[in-house]
Amino acid sequence: MDDLKILNDGWQPPAPPSDTAYSQARAALLERATTGSGPRVTWRGFRLPRMGVRLVAVGALAVTIAAGVTVAQNLGGVDKNGRPRAAVPGLPAGPVANAQEVLYRAADSAQARAFTAPRNDQWTYIESRNISPGKPLYGEVQTPKTPLKTKIDRTWTRADGKQVAFFENGKLVVSPSGGAMPPQDYASVAALPRDPDALLAWDYKQGVPGMVKKDPRDSRAFGLLGGILRNNVLPPQLEATIYRALAKIPGVTLNKGAVDIAGRPALGVAYVTEGWMNQEILLDRKTYAYRGDRSIVVKDHTETISDQKLEGKDGKMHVDKGGTWTVKKGTIDVLSLRTAAGIVDKPGQRP
Repeated sequence: MDDLKILNDGWQPPAPPSDTAYSQARAALLERATTGSGPRVTWRGFRLPRMGVRLVAVGALAVTIAAGVTVAQNLGGVDKNGRPRAAVPGLPAGPVANAQEVLYRAADSAQARAFTAPRNDQWTYIESRNISPGKPLYGEVQTPKTPLKTKIDRTWTRADGKQVAFFENGKLVVSPSGGAMPPQDYASVAALPRDPDALLAWDYKQGVPGMVKKDPRDSRAFGLLGGILRNNVLPPQLEATIYRALAKIPGVTLNKGAVDIAGRPALGVAYVTEGWMNQEILLDRKTYAYRGDRSIVVKDHTETISDQKLEGKDGKMHVDKGGTWTVKKGTIDVLSLRTAAGIVDKPGQRP
């Protein structure tokens, strides 16, 4: 399935930015790429979108959809002699061959970024734009033609993990944090191993909410590491370690023809979960900075669910008595774009 067709079906692309606006935005992104942010007590982004608890906060990402796409050319442009020039000083230039090469470049880029750790009383902030058909209810069949809804998520997490804040019905709500797996506060993620093998060993031992027991450990590991990337402000060395750990997971592939929901080309690091849901971590093609993620159904799938409380199409909570739901090949689960991130002094502030 063509990526651009999927994008056009699910989202009307905005007008392209001017060269000046693009340059300014890119410069700002480079300055604060690692000041991601850690969401709530549940996490959004990977796999579990359709299970009782979503693996990536309350949301969520194709087989190498564009299998025949041409290799990215000269990611950083060319110098005066016609040789490829790196977009980030110190990084190699030119096309990438596979997911592992992309991830190692992303690690080197992350490790080189400037970063100031937050104080315990500061807050991390993350904002993302997400489009999704929503979680299916009992008896529902979702297809590529199912209408998609757009949601802007804004979350503040106190750096010591004691509180989280978010908007509910237009009001800022601050509440105690009960912790989460994967960890979603700066103090917890900062304590994670900085060695890729040690991080994977830790990863494999964790139970991930919403992941079914039949899911192989590599699938759970990919989802957990992707969730940490998505939902946290990360120290550069840890972010680099996560990319290097992802490179060690068997079955991770590269989609060179990915696009984000703003219509911009990206590099997609992908993993197919349970044979039917493809998750992708989206990275900038020039800087290798984290840009967002997406999940797309690559094989028809029917799931049995038990009673659960879900948000209905009317926006209210309803008790779903359970049963089965079905999703068809090509259905978008979630397309997510990180739009802002940083460290602030109090909830409600934006960087």
